Amino acid sequence: MKNIYFLLIILSFSLAFNESVAAQNDSSGIYVNGNDFSSGKLSLAINCATEEHKIKLNDFFNKPYIIVKHNDSSYNFMKKDLFGYKMCNGNIYRFNGEKDLLLLNPAEQILIYSHIPNRTRGLTNVTSYYFSINATSPVQLLTKKNLKRAYAANQKFVNEIDRKFKYNTELAAYDKYHSVYKINWIYQITIK
Repeated sequence: MKNIYFLLIILSFSLAFNESVAAQNDSSGIYVNGNDFSSGKLSLAINCATEEHKIKLNDFFNKPYIIVKHNDSSYNFMKKDLFGYKMCNGNIYRFNGEKDLLLLNPAEQILIYSHIPNRTRGLTNVTSYYFSINATSPVQLLTKKNLKRAYAANQKFVNEIDRKFKYNTELAAYDKYHSVYKINWIYQITIK
């Protein structure tokens, strides 16, 4: 009889944990700062399966603020004062000046972002890649020079950047075998 009670307690904890993880995966809202992003704390958050809200980015007119319509209220936030936002499809964006950068690897050490400029008629769009050391550090263009400057104290990593990457365009490569971005795999090896 004690085993059944113990099993029921374990099962209830397991279900509660799974529900909280599912709610976080199926949510939308804003991250006020890098620490909120790192801890998974969304502000003005909703459960996308049961609630609706709108995050109006005002990108068309290059306005420096966003409007979040949540429940029956509207909130204005300056983009420069926020880390970013999460959409119902799971995409996370970080504000960087006038750009909204798509965060490609939210669970990795070196955060990598992409930016595809608005399509200009007749011109080819080129994706730009950026990085930050962590969620609280500034965003920089993803280049060998910037990476080596940011990690100058890790000489082994700096040497590996030169050994493994010939061009800046290779820095955003994804390592399918290890299921991480290649730059993060190399970084992890150098700190062991």
